[in-house]
Amino acid sequence: MKYGELIQFDPIESVVQLRTADEEQIARTLVATYVISTEMAERLTGLVIPQLRFDLSADNKGILIVGNYGTGKSHLMSVLSAIAEHAGLAAALTHPQVAEAAQVMAGRFKVVRVEIGSGWIRG
Repeated sequence: MKYGELIQFDPIESVVQLRTADEEQIARTLVATYVISTEMAERLTGLVIPQLRFDLSADNKGILIVGNYGTGKSHLMSVLSAIAEHAGLAAALTHPQVAEAAQVMAGRFKVVRVEIGSGWIRG
């Protein structure tokens, strides 16, 4: 048996650019292709999504996403921003528990997508 017979996925052809999630059709594809592991599902439902709720009074905090090149940071932010802006995209999530949890914040935001580049500051 070959690995290709066990695992099927759409290969990533390019680097995900956060700003491409401005277009709803591209955003839908990004949401549908985001692979959510059990650990990521726990983090999304237990940490990230609760911070994006405004229907409950809470001490909401910001979240910093850090990782090496190619680890999926832009894809994750594209998914979250797309769902936050378009309520119908939550159903396109591949993990049923995350899709259900995302309903509380889906479509409730006007998103401004900005990428802050990194660089060395020389003084």
